[in-house]
Amino acid sequence: MTIKRMTFLQELLGFMGLEGRLHLDWISSAEAQKFVQVVTHFTNKIKSLGPSPLSGDFDMSAVMNACEACEAVQDTESVGGG
Repeated sequence: MTIKRMTFLQELLGFMGLEGRLHLDWISSAEAQKFVQVVTHFTNKIKSLGPSPLSGDFDMSAVMNACEACEAVQDTESVGGG
């Protein structure tokens, strides 16, 4: 389910012009060095992308509609056992 949600969020962020600003990595609590590397790499990536391309005028209605549609699909899947 996490992969499905991440995929959806990546597509949604791409739609909004924010591609590349979401990252998932599985890290054990015993992997402190890996945590530092992942956070440092992602922080540098975000900095290199620059400020958000969104302005205060961004129309959220399309995003809200997409989120509502996704919730409806998830509700259907959970009822149907999918």
